[in-house]
Amino acid sequence: MVLKYLAMSKKFLFVASILLTIIVGAVLFWYYCCDCGSKSRDKETEAVSTLKLPDEQVAEPLAPVPDSSAAIDWQAVRDQINSNPPTLQFEPYQTEGTLNQDSSIKLEEMTDYLENNQDGGLLVTGHADISGPRSLNMKLSQERAIFLKSVLVAHGIEEDKITTTSKGPDDPIADNSTPGGRAKNRRAVVIIK
Repeated sequence: MVLKYLAMSKKFLFVASILLTIIVGAVLFWYYCCDCGSKSRDKETEAVSTLKLPDEQVAEPLAPVPDSSAAIDWQAVRDQINSNPPTLQFEPYQTEGTLNQDSSIKLEEMTDYLENNQDGGLLVTGHADISGPRSLNMKLSQERAIFLKSVLVAHGIEEDKITTTSKGPDDPIADNSTPGGRAKNRRAVVIIK
């Protein structure tokens, strides 16, 4: 008889816990999800929204920020960019390459310079190492300059503001007798005129 009573009480507790869970869930749902419980929350919101600060605590409107482009020394920007200009390196006998992160940032600075200096322009110069015949190196350096010009146009710089030239192997920045030096000499450089 005692076992029968215990078995019945377990079933009762099980059913009672399910019903209690349903009731608590329904009450919580009603309070948080229905509009029924929102009347008390509306009163709290209304009380907060009607609070007013004393007049002496009202902030004054902010003064307009002056145009920062007028304060920039564009000659200094030009000199700084031209002292270490964006350079595009090329593989042997190649006329296409990719800009590194530093050169991409410098191109953005050049774009800002040209937007604020309407009479400004760029000079793109292509270079080559001494490998191969001079005529080929002159052609490669010109094509490298034209490629860098297309990169500049893709960055939003007007095409008519860009002049290209080539120096072939005539203006090396490194020793052409080493592979590393020749790699540095295969380049296209852009400066602000």
